[in-house]
Amino acid sequence: MRARREFFGHKKCGRGVNLSDIKGFGKGTKGLAALQAAGINSLLDFLRYFPRTYIDPNKITKIADLKVNEERGTAPDVIIGQVNQTKNDRYGNRPFEVLLGDDTGNVKLTFFGAKEHWQRELKEGEKFVAIGKLRKNKFGNFFDREIIQSLEKFSGKLISIYTITEKMSDARIDSKALTKKYEELFQKNLSLILKSEERLYPQEILEYLEISNELELYKKLHLPQSEGECYSAKKNISKLELLPFCLRMARRRRLLLNSGVARKLENEKMLLAEKSLSFELTAGQKNALSQIKTGLESSRQFHALLQGDVGSGKTVVAILSMIGVCAGRANGEVNLQSAIMVPTDILARQHLASMSPLFERVNLKIALLVGAMSAPERRKILLGLKDGSINAVIGTHALFSAEVEFANLGFVIIDEQHRFGVSQREKLLAKGDKPDLLVMSATPIPRSLAMTFYGDLENIILAEKPPGRKEVETRIGDNSASNREKMKTYLYAQSQKGNRCYWVVSRVQEISDGDGRNVEAKTVGDIYNELKEFKSDWKVAAVHGQMSEEERDKNLTAFANGEISLIVCTTVVEVGVNVPEANLMVIDKPEQFGLSTLHQLRGRIGRGNEQATCFLFCDTANHAHDRLTKFASTTDGFKIAELDLENRGAGNLEGSDQSGKWILRWFDWKDSQPLIEKTITVANEILDNKPNFPPETLQKIQSWYNDKKFENIEDGVH
Repeated sequence: MRARREFFGHKKCGRGVNLSDIKGFGKGTKGLAALQAAGINSLLDFLRYFPRTYIDPNKITKIADLKVNEERGTAPDVIIGQVNQTKNDRYGNRPFEVLLGDDTGNVKLTFFGAKEHWQRELKEGEKFVAIGKLRKNKFGNFFDREIIQSLEKFSGKLISIYTITEKMSDARIDSKALTKKYEELFQKNLSLILKSEERLYPQEILEYLEISNELELYKKLHLPQSEGECYSAKKNISKLELLPFCLRMARRRRLLLNSGVARKLENEKMLLAEKSLSFELTAGQKNALSQIKTGLESSRQFHALLQGDVGSGKTVVAILSMIGVCAGRANGEVNLQSAIMVPTDILARQHLASMSPLFERVNLKIALLVGAMSAPERRKILLGLKDGSINAVIGTHALFSAEVEFANLGFVIIDEQHRFGVSQREKLLAKGDKPDLLVMSATPIPRSLAMTFYGDLENIILAEKPPGRKEVETRIGDNSASNREKMKTYLYAQSQKGNRCYWVVSRVQEISDGDGRNVEAKTVGDIYNELKEFKSDWKVAAVHGQMSEEERDKNLTAFANGEISLIVCTTVVEVGVNVPEANLMVIDKPEQFGLSTLHQLRGRIGRGNEQATCFLFCDTANHAHDRLTKFASTTDGFKIAELDLENRGAGNLEGSDQSGKWILRWFDWKDSQPLIEKTITVANEILDNKPNFPPETLQKIQSWYNDKKFENIEDGVH
């Protein structure tokens, strides 16, 4: 206890020892406040603030070979140069600037904060190692450094690079400062400071996975002595991060096998509805429909993921499945109900328009339930769902409100599933007695993700597109003033001919890069004003997430009706918009988006039979150009999803931004299948208690599992 009193007081926070009680962090300091603002409140939080990447400082990039790199998650460059020039405005508001050069050229570094400190450190004629990325703003290119240190003090060891928030930067906390703090911590006997009950992983789990020590694992992640040690530590932390997902997936798969209701679908009415379509189903649609029918008629509870690329025709498959359930029976019961949930009002209304004739053809009633409805209309729909006179409903988030009750909900469909959190899905499922579930995604999911996050769902692939649709042509253009003028001239001429266009930007308002500089990217307002100044009679409107849903839907409806010829928008149009007459799209600063998002955006055009073109306006010297070239070369959503996963990682896969959520920060998705399969095996062994854990150990593992902030954990591991 002596060591603990030396470094700590006696206060605890939710995750163990309070960070403010650790010697060297200090109460009330700007640095501590910056860490706490980033969610680092305890010693365990700090130990788990892992580096986002590592840099081998011996792999040097020549300054002339630097490329503008605005992409998040990409590795920074290492340069070595001599300070050739400094520019100081000590008492003014201008930053301290340094020109760092090697034998191939010079690059500018800018220091907005702690100017006097940097003026003392960075002397002309001295050599420094800098780690960062070449970026571009309205003043030109500059090297946005994460670390800079004297060449004389340069060790050549593997360097840990951390995510640095704006507040950390203001408090002069960078990757170098964090590394120094970890060095100080690991010199202490942390096993005396951080007791076993305050650690994250049960020791029995570590031993079963052949991981000796949690604290040693953290040390190797923060202060690796070699690439091999770093690789081994990352692999072990990946297993630990992956295991809760595999436990959940394996458990849910077992629950589904032992529950459910065998249904008898009404095939005649399904066939009647299919024959009334104005087109013939593709072979892919018929195959998907057959798989869904088999699943719905099985005795196990049917939970499936229907993956179909943009424009593959998932909706009609869903409609026919709903008709089969609503007209069918289960355990002798008839009048089963179906519900389909979509992310936007406008998409709900579009689906209703296409579904209603088919339901009427087979004497079934489908209704709409969205937020923008009159009170009498809403009461009528709620009553019809409760008494069973309405067979099916299509709606938005309004569907899982407490006042919505069903007489006999048997089938739930979630469209654009990535737009909903798991808890929202569970709320809707809870309104029936173990209803079957079909989640649909137009964002193809790589195999590694499907195995992990959707492993409890039957995976149904709809890859074929309806005949007659032409592939969208994608062109990459230099974001120069002359090109923009040519583009405006072209789009205006096309709008006069009745064609419609989306102009997509990455943000609604200007934002700062943290050093007081505005990030160089056009906003919705910038483009809207630019187009109206170009031609005052141009029928242009704006759509973005900060507008009211009513105003947004009004503009999109006007666009669909041809009253507006060009929509300036953000990614709010990524889903929920179907305008077959729109065949043109411009994406400003496409390097700001992931490839899957770009693919979804591009899927808004080319929905008719005319040739569609998507223009990517970017800096062709940017680091992202190679990635965008790969995107432009294919319209295969599954290939693009794999590319996106490789470039950006899995992100927030559960569809929720809940703070403290259990996420995969270290898992390598590129070559992940063997590790996933091995971890799934371990999960099943734990569920079967093959390690022969005693009851108290199983309870400890159960508590550890329950502590993970999944949204829908109702099951256990024993």
